Amino acid sequence: MLGKWRWTKNIRITVFDLDGNVIQQDDIPNTITTLALNLWQSLLAGDLGAVDDGEIYYMDVGDDATPPTIGETTLVNALNRKALTSSSKPANGQFQTVFYIAPSEYNYQWEELGFFAGSTANANVDTGTMIARVLYSHLKNAAHSVQIERLDKIEEI
Repeated sequence: MLGKWRWTKNIRITVFDLDGNVIQQDDIPNTITTLALNLWQSLLAGDLGAVDDGEIYYMDVGDDATPPTIGETTLVNALNRKALTSSSKPANGQFQTVFYIAPSEYNYQWEELGFFAGSTANANVDTGTMIARVLYSHLKNAAHSVQIERLDKIEEI
């Protein structure tokens, strides 16, 4: 008998050289925050007044490697914010967001990424509702670009 739901999420980070060749690819699980879980709770309860806009608009990049916890509301040390490049619904119950970082952008040691949604999210770091945080240690430089793909799947198991 079905009736159990599962929310799976994965981050795929692909590093490209200047010719567009893949030089590294990592699949990383991420920590869903309490804020994101409460958005779902309110939606399922029909409490739409409590549901701020849940669409992912931005990703912050930071340089702190403190392990994520579900209670976090911002990155530990956000340095830059990137606007969403694209989003899609690849299949039923799935939502994918993509962020592209050009060779000239964010050239420093990365340690943390955070995904932000909501009507209060804007171009300033740490604004909006942080729905997830992931640790990703990478020395970004001008010799490559990075594409970050987040795939959320909600399915019955």
